[in-house]
Amino acid sequence: MIDLVWLLVCSGLVFLMQPGFMCLESGLTRSKNSINVAVKNLADFGISVGLFWAIGYALMFGASKAGIFGSTHFFIDIGDTPSLAAFFLFQTMFCSTATTIVSGAVAERMRFQAYLIVATLVSGLIYPIFGHWAWNGIDSGSSLGWLSALGFVDFAGSTVVHSIGGWVALAALLVIGPRAGRFPKGQRPRKINGSNLPLSVLGAMLLWLGWLGFNGGSTLVLTSTVPIIIVNTVLAGVGGMLSAIAIGGWRKGVVEVESMINGSIAGLVAITASCHVVGTAQAVAIGAVGSAIAMGVSRQLVRWRIDDAVDAVAVHVGAGVWGTLAVAFFGRPELLQTGLNPLAQLGVQLLGIASAGIWGFGLSLILLFFIDRRVPLRISPEGEQVGLNISEHRAKSEIYELFQVMDFQARTKDLSLRVPVEPFTEVGQIAERYNQVMDALEEAVRTTDAIVETATDAILTFAVSPLIILTANPSAEKVFGYSPEELIGMEIGRLVSADVDSANADDFSIWNWLETGLQEGIGWRADGSGFPVEVAVTEAKLGARSLLIGTFRDISDRKQAEASLASAYREIQVLNDRLRAENQSLNLELEITRRLQHLLLPTEAELQQIKNLDIAGYMEPATEIGGDYYDVLASGGGLTICMGDVTGHGLESGMVMLMAQTAVRTLLEAGETDPVRFLDILNRTIYLNVVRMNCDKNMTLVLLDYQDGELRVCGQHEEAIVVRKNGAVERIETIDLGFPIGLVDDISEFINHFTTHLNPGDVVVLYTDGITEAENSDRVHYGIERLCEIVSQNRDRTATDIRQSIIDDVLEHIGTHQVYDDMTLLVCKQRAPVV
Repeated sequence: MIDLVWLLVCSGLVFLMQPGFMCLESGLTRSKNSINVAVKNLADFGISVGLFWAIGYALMFGASKAGIFGSTHFFIDIGDTPSLAAFFLFQTMFCSTATTIVSGAVAERMRFQAYLIVATLVSGLIYPIFGHWAWNGIDSGSSLGWLSALGFVDFAGSTVVHSIGGWVALAALLVIGPRAGRFPKGQRPRKINGSNLPLSVLGAMLLWLGWLGFNGGSTLVLTSTVPIIIVNTVLAGVGGMLSAIAIGGWRKGVVEVESMINGSIAGLVAITASCHVVGTAQAVAIGAVGSAIAMGVSRQLVRWRIDDAVDAVAVHVGAGVWGTLAVAFFGRPELLQTGLNPLAQLGVQLLGIASAGIWGFGLSLILLFFIDRRVPLRISPEGEQVGLNISEHRAKSEIYELFQVMDFQARTKDLSLRVPVEPFTEVGQIAERYNQVMDALEEAVRTTDAIVETATDAILTFAVSPLIILTANPSAEKVFGYSPEELIGMEIGRLVSADVDSANADDFSIWNWLETGLQEGIGWRADGSGFPVEVAVTEAKLGARSLLIGTFRDISDRKQAEASLASAYREIQVLNDRLRAENQSLNLELEITRRLQHLLLPTEAELQQIKNLDIAGYMEPATEIGGDYYDVLASGGGLTICMGDVTGHGLESGMVMLMAQTAVRTLLEAGETDPVRFLDILNRTIYLNVVRMNCDKNMTLVLLDYQDGELRVCGQHEEAIVVRKNGAVERIETIDLGFPIGLVDDISEFINHFTTHLNPGDVVVLYTDGITEAENSDRVHYGIERLCEIVSQNRDRTATDIRQSIIDDVLEHIGTHQVYDDMTLLVCKQRAPVV
């Protein structure tokens, strides 16, 4: 009883291969044919089971006539024989498997009725007869078919089932031809992608599950060899898949899903003939080689322009042939029990393969060729384009109904139509997005129409050859004087010409204007009068068709205005010449002022004569005349060091700077040393002059009184920087040491001072905000922190070197960005005492 249960379980597993093939084929084909693919798998199961019961079982397992066909058990009656029932059911599943192999190969182009004929041919004649040759008598442990009597071994059907189905599929492919668009003339083959690869992967996994019953049940009883057979089957499938991954990655640099699926199935097909007589390692090798052969056969079929939609021929014939030969290569003689040596066994296996090819392919090709002449096997081009779901089964889908509405809209050009939206579906989401696009398109077209209708320019569209006007906007009548009805059909050359002497169509060449863009010409009204016109012509491509669009503007008023402007331009040119001469004189005066500013700065020779301090200065105005100022003056045995920054820059700022320099020198010459009185007098002098000048300038000013290492700081300006010899940085804040000069008349109450001592090697730096606020292209300021860092890094160098390091770093920060403010710098370094 356990044997019957095992055979029934395996029959159920083999039945799972039917939905496995359905999922595999549906996923590898386009969605417009998926219903047809699915229903073919259902139909061929029904046909194969019915025919196998009626005649197939008899031809395959009935009493043998010369080892060629069976003669008993037609319309078999199971009666009360459970063992016969189990055997019949198991073999019926094999018949349906062989039949459904054809379905995937011919997918997307064979008529449904034609496929039923092919299914009838396979399950009612071709498969049972060859099955008789190889398997008749296996239910009783005998070899009654002529092939099996010679020693041919095909345990579970690498050739009997898979190659027979593949040979018939190849014959059908040659008769019906490739799918439309698969092999474009004069181009590389175009891959037609499947619609649902995850579904195909599910199908492959169902086939793996079914194969366990396919091979495991072929023992017909539950024996100790069944686990070995199942292990060999699984490992061969794994070997095939890994081989496909390796070859695909090596050849294409990427592992395609289809290759993995078909590689694993090819491994299963290859092991089917020998899974009971080979070792574990040999099973993996058989599966791997079967996968490689299947991939090679697939490439060769493409070169021959044979279109197998799911690579059924490559997998089931290519791997099936190899698997049948592998019996002789790897099968253990003590398990084969044919009594043949390996070479003789190989010859018998080759004979079986050739017999299957001649019988399955040859007979199918002949029969299908003649059937096709009476009953066309291939669907019409229109049916293939719309898809076999619709053309063969009237099985409409949401996406098809969506396309119908789109096609109707394309034919009627009615932009107000909208497609129905089925909520909570992917197609509904597509329909909703399509409607949104149509909303935007309709709005754009309406806007364009409104622009064309309300435009003051004449807008005409005309055919490319001949140049006949097709449409005209309302303004065309105002510009040319013809009604829209008169304009339609008129040659464009009657309306415009290149010059006043070419008012006929023969002299008109619109193509020159199309190439050169906006051009001027002569327009001709209905009354024969000419007028200047500006023309812009563009070519619009509408698929394979094109038309020209011209915009025509009456520029009579512009031409009159241009004449007036030309007269005015001549007058302006005379005035410009006068102004240019005056500007040259002014520029010369500005250059003199700029030079005067630099002449008033302390010279290098003056600075080098100072004993206790090493001093270096720098000033660069942002314009011709700057508002920055520095000076170094000897007074009373010490030094007075000044730095100021007048607001803004230019002539007024430069004048205030000169006033300040003169006032400072005058006060020092007068012996004024008190900082409060010094700055108060200076401020009042500048203030009164600024008021007299009626300008809003003022300035910051800091004074450094130096004597014998003692440094007194007063006046308001930027922070003074002191860098000690050991690198310590001190920043002297001057905000509380004074008040801007020239802003108010009395600043005495704001003036204060700060005193510090300089040791040998200490550095003092004065600067204007043009240094710290210098910007780069990202509008980032140079900043006082970076200035302090540069001074500290170079503190052991001379004042001149420190100054140059600062200037180089500031200019590197600015880069190509514009300089907006004057930049002034003064570096003082305490010298070591002279011994």
